[in-house]
Amino acid sequence: MSAPILDHSVDGIEELDNPLPRWWLYLFYLTIIFSAGYVVYYPSFWFWPGTSGWSQEKQWSDTKIVKTASAAVEVSLSALAAKPEVLDAGKKVFMSTCASCHGNNAEGKIGPCLTDSTWKYGNEDKVILETISKGRPGGMPAWGTFLKPDQITSVAAYIHSIGNTTATPANATTPAAATPAAAATPTATPAATTATPIEESK
Repeated sequence: MSAPILDHSVDGIEELDNPLPRWWLYLFYLTIIFSAGYVVYYPSFWFWPGTSGWSQEKQWSDTKIVKTASAAVEVSLSALAAKPEVLDAGKKVFMSTCASCHGNNAEGKIGPCLTDSTWKYGNEDKVILETISKGRPGGMPAWGTFLKPDQITSVAAYIHSIGNTTATPANATTPAAATPAAAATPTATPAATTATPIEESK
């Protein structure tokens, strides 16, 4: 049975009064019901905060807290340094990213030496990880945007393992030893100057 023809036409084209498919109508009604519930549950107007309490500021704050908490998880570099596979991976990262400034053996070139015990920002686990991830003023780049988290922890474990393996460059005994020698010099000078007039008087 054909659909009835509507009582209007344009340029000889007539329109049939075909009803919409039922599945399409049901789906349309379902979207209306869903949108009504969405408007009630979430903030949808400037005057309506929604029943869920959700907001962009809260979502951002929660995400930031999660990221901060995950970054604040303490990693035991000593435990990681005891694993040969971690040290091997960390050394590879060091050679490819750090050796150009700190030297192949971390002896120091453009960047400071990493094998002694005198570190400007400290050699605690948290400090090492923060230095690698966020960088430091004076040329240390922030590798956190280039390296993966496992690469950062592995290279941090490697640096931790080679730290404090050489003597501290500053030698505290050198200034003390030079002091007596310097003090002896002015003592001998007056003796020499007093002897000269005696001989001349004779």
